[in-house]
Amino acid sequence: MIDYFALLDQPRAPWLDPVRLKEKYHEKTLRTHPDTQTDRRTADNPADSFARLNEAYQVLQDPKRRLHYLLSLEGCAPSPGDQTIPSQLQDLFPRVATVTERGHALLEKLDRASNSLSRSLLKTQILDVESETKKVRQEIQDLSDTSLAEMCEINIAWAKNSAEQIEAVSNLYFAFAYLTRWSEQLDEMTFRLSLQ
Repeated sequence: MIDYFALLDQPRAPWLDPVRLKEKYHEKTLRTHPDTQTDRRTADNPADSFARLNEAYQVLQDPKRRLHYLLSLEGCAPSPGDQTIPSQLQDLFPRVATVTERGHALLEKLDRASNSLSRSLLKTQILDVESETKKVRQEIQDLSDTSLAEMCEINIAWAKNSAEQIEAVSNLYFAFAYLTRWSEQLDEMTFRLSLQ
């Protein structure tokens, strides 16, 4: 397994400075981009090096993917069977489920609506679901921001003893996994409703 942290000269840690990560990525890709290589006879294929750097950046810049990758490097990759809703998200879970269910039921009604009048009668319901979705999305964003702050705090303890922080990092990974999935579901539903 390639160490993406080492590839981009980053510490192997839960939290990375996004600005430094991006700067290092740009610096390295400028040197390895296939279009900038004058000597094509190098042992390392420039396209492969560029692709590895790109993949490394994509993994490390995303908190969920970075945490999963870090846990994998530590030999503690979470499996789907381990996945439980983190305690800080348990109150939000039913709200996400309710608004998603309402949105999908409304989309089904809209699909069955046979004329413009039928569709316009559902406009109030669309606005209600969009409003509730916006509130839930804000809660998701707030929880995501809180999780990022928690990641920064764990980073300090990780530097001292990473083994003691594995459980905390796993919990954060699951938090980001749920928050990302819920955001994508709500965004997709909101987009479909906006087309009505």
